[in-house]
Amino acid sequence: MPYLHDGGGGAAQAGGAIGSGLGMATMVVKPENILALRNDLTEIRDEVRDFLRYESELMRVRPPGADPVSRDSAEAFSQNAGSAIEAADGYVMELSAVIDALDETARAYGLVEETNTDTFLRGLQ
Repeated sequence: MPYLHDGGGGAAQAGGAIGSGLGMATMVVKPENILALRNDLTEIRDEVRDFLRYESELMRVRPPGADPVSRDSAEAFSQNAGSAIEAADGYVMELSAVIDALDETARAYGLVEETNTDTFLRGLQ
C-alpha cells in the first residue's frame, strides 16, 4: 500500500488494495497520528500472527467417530478452518505492508528521529 508524503505538513494520504478482490482504499492520516496508528496496527498484526503461529492447528479437527458423517463433517470443518487461516495470513501480510508504509512515512516526516530523541531524553531524567 503506497503512502504519499504531501510535503506541506498536511495529512499523508495512502491508497492501495486492502484484501483480495476489493477495490482501492484510501487512508488519510494526520502526521501527528502516524506513529500511534503504526503502533496500534503492529499490536493487532502481532496478535493475529501469534494466533496463527501457536493456535491455528486447534481449528483443524479430527473426526469424533469412525462413521462417514463424522469424517465428512471433520473434513468440511477443517477445510473451512484452512480457508480462515489463509485469509488471516493474508490479513497479516496486508497489515505488515501498511506498517512498513507508515514507517516510511514517519521517516519522511522526521517523526522517527523525534521519537528516538524523546525516548532517549526521558531515559536521562
